[in-house]
Amino acid sequence: MEREELWDINNVVKKINLFPQTYSTILDNLVNEGSCQVILRRKLNNLVKEGIIFKATIPGTRWGKSIMYVRDKKYFILVESGRMGTNVFCFFDYEKKGRFWIIVKKCWKLDGCQWRLLSNQKNFFEGKILLFI
Repeated sequence: MEREELWDINNVVKKINLFPQTYSTILDNLVNEGSCQVILRRKLNNLVKEGIIFKATIPGTRWGKSIMYVRDKKYFILVESGRMGTNVFCFFDYEKKGRFWIIVKKCWKLDGCQWRLLSNQKNFFEGKILLFI
């Protein structure tokens, strides 16, 4: 996101409507700009207080990484515990195979500050799932 787009908070809300976001994914190439981070955090915290967007802390992350989403979303967010920490996934539809087992055909994984599309289907089991939004 460009610096000028941050000033209009509606652009940020539109981006969150399409896909869940962290502070880093919204800032993208401006992630190291301290003033942009402060402005964005202040604006997003005000939107959380107003109930326009919601913020969830991802369990098992250092310093409490947060993910922003909207109430009437078309996507699902799943946080899974992995060998090297927690992994955050996003998908739009899933197939329920059992009580604690779902299969996702098209899935994105949060790597740093970018969402990466996984090449094959992903199985999720209840034992590893920490958070399902």
